[in-house]
Amino acid sequence: MMRFVIIWCVFSAKNSLTPVLKLHSVIRRCAFAVFRKLLRYGNLPVLLWVAKRLCSLGLLGRAYRRQNAVATQNFRSLTGLDGTVDAAWIATRRSILEVAATWARHPAMLRQIADCSAALDSVVAPLHQQNIPVVLAPLHAVSDVLAAMVGAGVTPGRAGVVVSSSAEVYNQQAREMGNVSLTYCSIHQNNTQLASSLMSLIMEVASGERNLIIFPDITPDYTVQTEEGTSSRLSCRLFNRPAQLHSGVARLSRAISAQVVFYHLYYQNGLRIHIHTPVSARKAAARLPDIIEQQMREYPQDWLLWHSHSLYFINH
Repeated sequence: MMRFVIIWCVFSAKNSLTPVLKLHSVIRRCAFAVFRKLLRYGNLPVLLWVAKRLCSLGLLGRAYRRQNAVATQNFRSLTGLDGTVDAAWIATRRSILEVAATWARHPAMLRQIADCSAALDSVVAPLHQQNIPVVLAPLHAVSDVLAAMVGAGVTPGRAGVVVSSSAEVYNQQAREMGNVSLTYCSIHQNNTQLASSLMSLIMEVASGERNLIIFPDITPDYTVQTEEGTSSRLSCRLFNRPAQLHSGVARLSRAISAQVVFYHLYYQNGLRIHIHTPVSARKAAARLPDIIEQQMREYPQDWLLWHSHSLYFINH
């Protein structure tokens, strides 16, 4: 009898909470709709200023506040500087800019992305004219979604992205709203799926039909649990310390004798881009540590991975 009473109480409580959960869902959808309208028609710099003030008061970015201590300690330990890294604001700004560029389609944001794509295309287009395959290597700065959108806007107007998670599912609607031609290949697929997806992508890149986008500064702890294991690591020195980077950009560029174009976004009175001189496939591995260290030193408030505990110094 007691067991029946317990079961009855549980189901009664569940049924009574159903309307509350439905109301919560409706409120969330309405709030997101209002948020999109604000980002569509509002003044983006003003909205970012307000959001930063709210973030500093702890009203926004609560889910990321605990990352501030790790991010700041990583920054100080590696650079030797006394500054701080506001990981909560970096993550909050990233979310705002991504919604502004995709769901809200803010005109100013789209123009800035187009300007970044035009600057990148001035480097990429001549390579395609010489029938040289291109690997685009954006760093994790400001937003990986925006970095991929910028890369998708250059010659030939199509790109495939190698990612560390199932981003192709999460970002499908965002990509459609952003009106970009991107396909995703996840390193967390099983070997058969990964080989098939990569082979198809590499063939298109080699023929100049598509560019390959891969984020070269992915930390090894993202891939240590994949079937690649330790084979995906590249030993080097970073900040004058032994370090390990992901070797994907070096391996894939060598496979098709591509030129690697490293670039990163930064936000300074609008979205801007810094583009490095194209690097041959055989020199990509040697240049990679210097490029990552330069980004971390010169644009610390734009880099997205400071909160990672191991960074590139994982010891297993």
